[in-house]
Amino acid sequence: MSHGDPDHPDRNPHPVQRYEIIAIAEAPGPWDSVKGYLTYEVVNPACTPENKFLGVHIMPREVGLHIGMTRVDEKTWKGYFYRDYLQDEDYYGLGTCHWDPTSVGGVFVVHGMSFGSGDTLDGLLQKGSETEYFKKSEFLDRSSKIGGYGTILDPAVIRNTEAFFPITVAIREAVQ
Repeated sequence: MSHGDPDHPDRNPHPVQRYEIIAIAEAPGPWDSVKGYLTYEVVNPACTPENKFLGVHIMPREVGLHIGMTRVDEKTWKGYFYRDYLQDEDYYGLGTCHWDPTSVGGVFVVHGMSFGSGDTLDGLLQKGSETEYFKKSEFLDRSSKIGGYGTILDPAVIRNTEAFFPITVAIREAVQ
């Protein structure tokens, strides 16, 4: 028997898997706002119906969630999220669908322009952190409304480090 709406999953009433997101931005000036973001997806496709013609499972849409970030010092922000924030349910009568964050990051906003840095949850847990580099000129250009695009580390950053600033995002299990 199926129940619930996979496109509007319920919140888990008793989440316990608490994680901390730490974001460090060495920008050439202050930010207007900083938020964390998560994207939750069903991670076990076998719980969803299969399109026999295409040979793929019909997955529920992903669920995006912003989380508040608290400023720790001039460059550092922290926020918390629950890995088990969404309620696992049997939506299709094919077994329980399990929700898990698949991407995690920070969104830094200055003069209406967003600079986002992050990675997959598994990637951040394995590597410990992810650093992306952004052009200082994009941060300082008050006329631009196009978001800053980061790069992990390419030759342009290595050749001209003073033209870029880093944003580092790390995730760790939070002590309750």
